Amino acid sequence: MKTKRRRTRVAKEKRAPYKMKISPELRLKYPAGQWTTTRATDQIIETDHPYIHKVPGVIGGEPVIKGTRISVSLIVELWRQGWTFDEILESYPHLRLAQVCDALGYFDDHREEIVAYIEENRILEVED
Repeated sequence: MKTKRRRTRVAKEKRAPYKMKISPELRLKYPAGQWTTTRATDQIIETDHPYIHKVPGVIGGEPVIKGTRISVSLIVELWRQGWTFDEILESYPHLRLAQVCDALGYFDDHREEIVAYIEENRILEVED
């Protein structure tokens, strides 16, 4: 009968070399460790809509719903395909109605910009 060998655990200091020390400048900028999910926080471009902003590294800089990676052009495309607000909210349960309405409001105010993003991302059908 074979006996099982016990694996020795590696100390935490050796397993987590990626853990960085926080500089005093960052501590002042983010008190009590209040970090955001976006790494490029200094590059966020606020818009005139409360739930919409642009981040250069997220979805190619398209306007997105704050705190998500859901672009305004996606919401507009779903709405153009005939989806109701309830269907959109059911498919994306982390969104609120106000966010979806603000995305459509942003589209109404910046129609040319959003249509350009939609055209840029359109998938072309190829015939054989």
